Amino acid sequence: MNDAATEHAGTAKILVVEDDDMVRAYAQAVLKALGYHSCVAADGPAALRLLDEQDDIRLMLTDIGLPGMSGPDLAVEARRRRPGLPVLFASGSIDSEGRADMLAPGALVLAKPYGKAELARKLVQLLGDAERVECAERRLIPPQGPRETRPAAGPPSA
Repeated sequence: MNDAATEHAGTAKILVVEDDDMVRAYAQAVLKALGYHSCVAADGPAALRLLDEQDDIRLMLTDIGLPGMSGPDLAVEARRRRPGLPVLFASGSIDSEGRADMLAPGALVLAKPYGKAELARKLVQLLGDAERVECAERRLIPPQGPRETRPAAGPPSA
């Protein structure tokens, strides 16, 4: 993904579930900078209430280690309510290419601390082609095809 794409990766609504106030605020700020909308919850039960109330949530970004209900347990219940909901786990104690499928089939893991570009790549990967098309339409991701070329300028006239 190029730098322009990471500036505004998409417009979907993301549910952020994070018990640490500073990390939750950071995630929300990065999502906003990328063009996404977000809603936030500090724990699993609050996240499930938001999923029940807001039908426009397209993806859940959740910490793995939440108090009470773990992130993987939350993902199971969230997908029971919303089959196929994309899930992105964030954790400081698991490698980002590691055991995501053990946590929830089709999920991805984002290693903490993460940056804007890493988050953007994972979100676009999970949200799939619909998000890429929307980004291309907004000219945030260059179209896949031959680049337009301009004729070279000739020598200055005397």
